[in-house]
Amino acid sequence: MNVALCDDDVIFLDYLENKLSDYNCQIFKYSNTEDIKNSTAVFDIAFLDIEFTDNETGFDVVRFLRMKNDKCIVSFFTNYAKYAIKGYRYDAFRYILKKEPEQLINKYIKEVFTEYFRRHKVIKGSYKDKSFAVYIDDILYIEVYNHILIIHTKKGTFELYKQIKDIENELCDFGFIRCHRSYMVNCQQILFLRSDGFFILNTPEQTCIPIGIRYREYAKGKYMDYVGGR
Repeated sequence: MNVALCDDDVIFLDYLENKLSDYNCQIFKYSNTEDIKNSTAVFDIAFLDIEFTDNETGFDVVRFLRMKNDKCIVSFFTNYAKYAIKGYRYDAFRYILKKEPEQLINKYIKEVFTEYFRRHKVIKGSYKDKSFAVYIDDILYIEVYNHILIIHTKKGTFELYKQIKDIENELCDFGFIRCHRSYMVNCQQILFLRSDGFFILNTPEQTCIPIGIRYREYAKGKYMDYVGGR
């Protein structure tokens, strides 16, 4: 995993590099936009400042990074909150103020790496001589029917003989919520939470996923945490 750090504040650049020392990644540091744009490396994650003294911005860098890897996860560091709205136009995963408490910065950095692993995680299985492998990014929801897991994805459905509690443990750190004894849902695919106890998915038919009474407070809390962290 290649991670780019780009900031013309070299003190902060070293500070950020130290923050990433516990992660298993190759770190590339740049103190100006020209060097990172001329780099031959392909980056999986990039932490970018927004304002630079060379009259370019971190926004200008994003296009070059995404030309090499359109799945590159970008997070912006800055001193100014005024750039937040514009930053999300560039599909930034996180927008982080440098003056935020260290504990919060650590949390955001961890979330960036969690997002990387989420986007690359694959569920593999087989049932009745049919094998499959799907990215969890493509999963809409998972249900249990007659003791068989049915994985509903953007590309079709796949069946798997496995306990829902086992796949719940596997996916709980990647934005999936167990909301019913027979259902799990991918938070990324939720359009909204309906007041009568259903998650409405962002599908053409606006699929309704029921929330069981015993799961209601838990599922609502997890969903609100997810929405608040985006």
